Amino acid sequence: MILGAHLTLLVGPTVAVPAPPPLMEALVGVEVTHSDQGKSGFQLTFQVGRSGPLDLLDYGLLLNPLLRPFNRVILTVLFNATPRVLMDGFITQQQLSPGSEPGAATLTVTGEDVSVMMDLDQKTADHVGQPESVIAFMILTQYMQYLLMPPVIIPDVV
Repeated sequence: MILGAHLTLLVGPTVAVPAPPPLMEALVGVEVTHSDQGKSGFQLTFQVGRSGPLDLLDYGLLLNPLLRPFNRVILTVLFNATPRVLMDGFITQQQLSPGSEPGAATLTVTGEDVSVMMDLDQKTADHVGQPESVIAFMILTQYMQYLLMPPVIIPDVV
């Protein structure tokens, strides 16, 4: 049995897939913040630097389409052969911090949990005479593209 922890970064515009090797090689820091009263979030820090004629106009990692705002990010960690999702969210911001020495620049990608996408679209609907479980199901089905599985609603026992 292999003991320890293994981090997996999944990222993509609609479906999150394993990050390519150049992206993983540049990753130097991961911070996940969970909150029980507000939004949860994450920060990914990448080491960037100019490395050749292809980087004359801009940093290559900064132009990577996988790190654009509103792309999905899923961070999972494998603890002693048991996978756990640390964060499922969307990128909201990029910040480039140039370094004082060549190759010392960092790109910080910040994001929030899935609720950030649900908050972008406000909907109003009447649910007259319907039980709470049906109302919850109807609301959650409107956000199916952000959920990884169909909603499971357990009705109240009356």
